Amino acid sequence: MVTGRVAPVLSEDVFNSLKDLIKRRFGINLNGNKRLTLQTKLSHRLTILGLDNYEQYYKYLLTDHTGEELHHCVSHIVNNETYFMRERERLEAFRELLVDVKKRKVMKRDYTLNILSAGCSSGEEVYSLNIILLDSGLFTWGWETLVVGMDVSRSALKRAQEASYTENSFRGLSDREEFIKRYFYKNNNRYVLRDLYRKNTVFIHGNILSEGSYRGLPKMDFIFCRNVMIYLTEDALRRLSEILFKQLQDEGYLIIGSAETLIQKTDLFIPEYIKGVVLYRKNPHLL
Repeated sequence: MVTGRVAPVLSEDVFNSLKDLIKRRFGINLNGNKRLTLQTKLSHRLTILGLDNYEQYYKYLLTDHTGEELHHCVSHIVNNETYFMRERERLEAFRELLVDVKKRKVMKRDYTLNILSAGCSSGEEVYSLNIILLDSGLFTWGWETLVVGMDVSRSALKRAQEASYTENSFRGLSDREEFIKRYFYKNNNRYVLRDLYRKNTVFIHGNILSEGSYRGLPKMDFIFCRNVMIYLTEDALRRLSEILFKQLQDEGYLIIGSAETLIQKTDLFIPEYIKGVVLYRKNPHLL
């Protein structure tokens, strides 16, 4: 009788080694019993790499000097849950702030606006921000605008660059049909973002906890880093706060997720309440 190949098991020892490696490199804490979850999520990587077990996989991670496989690994750990206009109240606060930001920049004769989506996944946040920016009509003639998406997952970035989505990417919208009709065209069973709303967007591969990932980027007026900090250790959160502080313009804003807070965790940012939402402004006393 022919029997199938027995699925490899992620042992507690190898799981702990993986946890320590991911924590060191990405500051991500795998809290609770995530061993079986990680085993399931990474099983196909063993098949792709031709490895027999997770111990071999761990050794492969250590010897892969490109770091590519570790990026693959991490992209399967974090929740890439995203859709267009997610947490809309935060986006409405962003829309409100654009008016004041433009006034300040005009007074300084600075006609640039730069926005970063740190941990952008498959691009829905980047394009949501760009749609709001373009529809505002505030930054047209004579302005240079840029919306950058950064993510550790190359496969997610590839999807973002294609700007081709399924109906699942619109699940949070009450006006879904109108939204799709206005900003997308249908190609077979997918919805492709119109070229107008793809312009002035750039996607880059990087680890948001590595200062080198930001090399060559301009200082940002807004940084969105939503639903990323919930995975981080306290040390990693402090390190990320320092990196984002340096990357923001002096009067820039950091916008994080509704389940996250920086209050009593760092003095680099001052909380401000805009339209009932807590956003964080670069602390002027530390400039």
